[in-house]
Amino acid sequence: MKKRRAIIWSAGIFAILVALVIISRIGSLQISEIRTEGAKVISGEEIARVAKETLSGSYLWLVPRSNAAIYPRGAVKSDLMREFPRVSSVSLSLEGANSLFVTVTERDPYELYCPELGVQCFFLDESGFIFDEAPDFSGVVYFIYTKDAPIENPKGNEFLPSEKFVPLARFVERLPELGFEPVSLTLKDRDAELVMRSGARMLFGAYGDLAFLHSNLEAFLNSPEIKSDKNFAKRVKSLDLRTENKVFWTLE
Repeated sequence: MKKRRAIIWSAGIFAILVALVIISRIGSLQISEIRTEGAKVISGEEIARVAKETLSGSYLWLVPRSNAAIYPRGAVKSDLMREFPRVSSVSLSLEGANSLFVTVTERDPYELYCPELGVQCFFLDESGFIFDEAPDFSGVVYFIYTKDAPIENPKGNEFLPSEKFVPLARFVERLPELGFEPVSLTLKDRDAELVMRSGARMLFGAYGDLAFLHSNLEAFLNSPEIKSDKNFAKRVKSLDLRTENKVFWTLE
């Protein structure tokens, strides 16, 4: 009796599974159209192509991945962001059972990462993420970040982790308040070297308290000895801020 009951239960479960597979393959339940929104640089056709590739095939060779009820949302998002590093976020929604609506947010260019002079440069965003090749620019259009040891395959990588890059970028952004015009920064292990439009160079620790460093630099520039030299900003050749509470400088 027990054996017969087990066979009946097994047959019932098998029949249910077969029915579910058959239902999952019904055409009216499959995503057949992909619409996109939010793309500015990336073409909507390319986004739809990648999404369709992710939805192709089946789970366990039986259940279509394009089934609207069980389509792989996470895989669609991750595949799009891996294929297009310019994309910072993806949201998905269904319009009926056959149409998938893909909304993307693209990263905005903040500055440039250049492995070295004379080679392809890349856009990076405000978090320090390198996301796309940059065209050649005439003159100084973007501030340039670089490293002593170039990043292999920069696109899709970070110049620095966000928690280290953001304070560094804010320090650079505030230098014009003090009369400097920075044009590039080279990261050298734990030190950074800034180059100004005038050709002057500034050395400082890249990972210290940069807000405090800015305050120290401001106090130095406002000291009577420096403030009395009206042409200090034009005459300065180098500034070394790597020693705590001290500034070493040379003049032309």
